[in-house]
Amino acid sequence: MKNIIKYNVSNDEDNIRIDRWLRRKFNRLPQSFFEKKLRKGSIRLNKTIIKANKKVVSGDCIEIRDFDNAIYIKENTKKNIKVSKTFIEKFKNSIIFENKDYMIVNKWKGIATQGGSHIINSIDGIIKNLSVNMSLVHRLDKETSGALVISKNYTTSRFFGNLFKEKKINKIYLAICNKCPRKKNGVIKLKIKKYKNSKNLKENSLIFNESITSYKLLEYKNNVSTILFFPVTGKMHQIRIVAKYLGCSILGDNKYTNLIDNNKINKLMLHAFAISFVYKNVKQRYFAKLNPEMIKSFKELGLKIPKENTIKQYF
Repeated sequence: MKNIIKYNVSNDEDNIRIDRWLRRKFNRLPQSFFEKKLRKGSIRLNKTIIKANKKVVSGDCIEIRDFDNAIYIKENTKKNIKVSKTFIEKFKNSIIFENKDYMIVNKWKGIATQGGSHIINSIDGIIKNLSVNMSLVHRLDKETSGALVISKNYTTSRFFGNLFKEKKINKIYLAICNKCPRKKNGVIKLKIKKYKNSKNLKENSLIFNESITSYKLLEYKNNVSTILFFPVTGKMHQIRIVAKYLGCSILGDNKYTNLIDNNKINKLMLHAFAISFVYKNVKQRYFAKLNPEMIKSFKELGLKIPKENTIKQYF
């Protein structure tokens, strides 16, 4: 049955686009659905027909004039994929820090950050089972472990989104690599290839994303090295591509490797060791302990295991 439903914008939802507000409220409906409803005036803001990019403010009234439970509610209440208690418990044990606005977790190897058609378990799936208000603010590769930030409300999501956009978040990655870069430190600027679907969805178009990464060699021994990477940008597989460019691909990286891995390492030796940002005018620094696989590899390869105090000097 169709009727008129009204919603008031809360303080946490202030200053976001109306199409994003609608997608969060009815997260199983596509962007095109809301664009059409807004264009025809079926969804209005303060009784006025507006465009999808119009920002709402606290106290605004969003009015859906053709609300139908069968369309909005039925689709929206589709349950998240059930996550086992084992994964929930593992996630809770991985929490490094938590307050009312965000949490920092030490993501373990082998779990995807975000779900997909062929992904059963993911960090995003876990947090959505804990609270619909939690959301990812950045991502790590499935085989990359380490510090991951999760927001606990809309306001904090926008806060971190702006920090990443303005490059005001500092991240330090630790990697065990084959061989050694020619220079002990430097700044690498690369154009990283990415395929993006064209409008007709029949052909792929190639685009190039600018990336900036600093690095520092910590140790070189037995033809392997310990390197710190400091990404300024956040492109897909950025650090792994930079390591290959330097001629010292990361151990266990079967996708971006320049040579045969003679060390029999079958897991990616890349860890998001630390993250830093300013929150409420105070600089925050968080460190994620190394996972057992990397500790084992350091010992077997005869390399020194970097400590937090070693990393702190680079913030």
